[in-house]
Amino acid sequence: MKKTIASAIILLICLSASAQAPVNLKFKIKTGVMNQLKITSKQNVQTTYNGTPFTTKATTNIFISYTLLSQDKDIMSIEFKFDTIQSKTVAPMMTKETNSAIPAKSKEYLERMLNRFSANKVIAKISTSGKFIGFVNYKPFRDNILQLLDSVPDSKKEQIRKQSDVMLKESAIQSMIEPLFAYLPEKPVNPGDKWDTTIKQSSGGISLMLFNTFAFDKLENGTVVLSQITETESIPSNEPNPAMSMDIKGKSTSKLVIDLMTGAILNSSATTHSEGNMKVKNQGNEMLMPMVIDSESEINKIR
Repeated sequence: MKKTIASAIILLICLSASAQAPVNLKFKIKTGVMNQLKITSKQNVQTTYNGTPFTTKATTNIFISYTLLSQDKDIMSIEFKFDTIQSKTVAPMMTKETNSAIPAKSKEYLERMLNRFSANKVIAKISTSGKFIGFVNYKPFRDNILQLLDSVPDSKKEQIRKQSDVMLKESAIQSMIEPLFAYLPEKPVNPGDKWDTTIKQSSGGISLMLFNTFAFDKLENGTVVLSQITETESIPSNEPNPAMSMDIKGKSTSKLVIDLMTGAILNSSATTHSEGNMKVKNQGNEMLMPMVIDSESEINKIR
């Protein structure tokens, strides 16, 4: 009887220790298997110009596929393809829609550039803890897309080149990929533990620093639920006399559900509120426009 009780106590101690063992969250993606995510963003921008407020609404849907090509120790080589980039912007003076999956007309040069963007693949090296290391084939990826400039008339070539450079900057492409992986801790964690990451985001010629705090909420049915709080802050432009600059700060809250076995995002949702000013220079004139930006975004694994 004593032996039975002692054995039961030892078993309970072992089970308790096992239940409290730290979880080692790492990417364990299968080689050669294509994964696909859908990223949806809805943004409401309120801007004041000469005392008059106006609102711009933007909706974006991005389908992005990624496949692990190879792995050397803890460094993964992953191939990415931006299958579809779809956006709709509704502003007081115009409504504009783009869709990289729909062939553009011959003189819609930027839309044709977007078509080529979605048709090419870029390879990045990322650690199994989600740290972005760098691109493998950025230059040929960019060059393949910019071949379209050969068909642009000389009178428009420089304008299209400048607009394309904003979309094709290495930092801009990295910003589309890095947040999909930069959420795992560097060491094993228990429910309740927190950790921080910092990443730079660039889009449309504007750069932000994202200061993220993640918390391990719980294990649930083979998934890990994380919460995230992010403080955002704009970075001054390093151009000597930029035509547009931002001075803006914000905060977002997010919930992520990741696969315990692979470390990959299954779904996430976020809400963000930002406020600040946009400075625009035009023909020697300078305009300061207050801005309030509210946005909601979701990521869902669909394959």
